[in-house]
Amino acid sequence: MSEHSHRHNKEGPCHFSLMSLSAVKRLLSVSVPLLVLWLLVVWANGWAL
Repeated sequence: MSEHSHRHNKEGPCHFSLMSLSAVKRLLSVSVPLLVLWLLVVWANGWAL
């Protein structure tokens, strides 16, 4: 049991960094298309810069 938790602690930071990286990628993959869609809507409505 303690051996398992020790191994988990050792892998923790690496696992966390991988998780946060995937979270950032997910945020980008969601926010970028939304931003593009919003710009298209703004442009279509005639609020072009």
